[in-house]
Amino acid sequence: MLLGQNFRFGFYSCPPEERMKAIKRAGFDSVMFWWGSEFDRTDAPKEVRFKLAKKEGLEVSTVHFPSTNAHWLWFPGDAGRVYAGQIVEAVEDCARYGIRNLVMHTTRQLITQEPGPYGLENFKCVLDAAQREGVVIALENTRFLRYNQYIYDNFSSKYLGFCFDTGHANCYTPDEDPLEQFSEYLVTTHIHDNYGKNGSPDGKIAPSGHLDLHNLMGDGNIDFDAIFKRLKKLNVLEFNLESYCFEHSKYWGLSMDEFLKISFMKLKKTLSI
Repeated sequence: MLLGQNFRFGFYSCPPEERMKAIKRAGFDSVMFWWGSEFDRTDAPKEVRFKLAKKEGLEVSTVHFPSTNAHWLWFPGDAGRVYAGQIVEAVEDCARYGIRNLVMHTTRQLITQEPGPYGLENFKCVLDAAQREGVVIALENTRFLRYNQYIYDNFSSKYLGFCFDTGHANCYTPDEDPLEQFSEYLVTTHIHDNYGKNGSPDGKIAPSGHLDLHNLMGDGNIDFDAIFKRLKKLNVLEFNLESYCFEHSKYWGLSMDEFLKISFMKLKKTLSI
């Protein structure tokens, strides 16, 4: 079992080397990366991050493909093919570095067109590469579960998986059950909290209108005891915190070490139920 912390947890003014050391000091044995270049200025290039993780003895078993253009998966022509090619490059990166799971979104916010054959054609290129390289493509639950289901209905492979995101399930699909719907594909997790459709404890919309706050466990209304009981029954072996220390967080103002230590202890305590 791996207890992981997403590398982008806040404290971005702190050098990447120090953040990686702090993750290790807190007790985590794994770190999860954003496998893109958008945050290189604060986080360093992904190749550097990987070396830093290995230097600290941290496993890197799951990385996240950038979601900015996730809707391109369903585009015909060059746009769809180029996007699929970008994911294939990430798959090849994962194989080169020994990373087992590549998480990806199947939609982008509210703008994604309906799922269709162009998406299947593009995804086939991705899955073919995953099977060739021995890397699992883990589809994450976001706003619209039917896109994930459409892919699962059309492909069968041990290299097609599912990443269960607790926060997305709570705020985007509270009347659905992605963990039950996609349980047979479950390979990894994103663990974070929020206040569901209410946005905040007082029922007001969250800062900047966001519901997907990515708060630390306990800073929201998710019943993690119940969720972790289900996860353990499904024998998932990766528990990755995807929580951040932002200004809206009740943990804002803690030091980096304090925040990470609390994060690790909350995760470990909930796993012991």
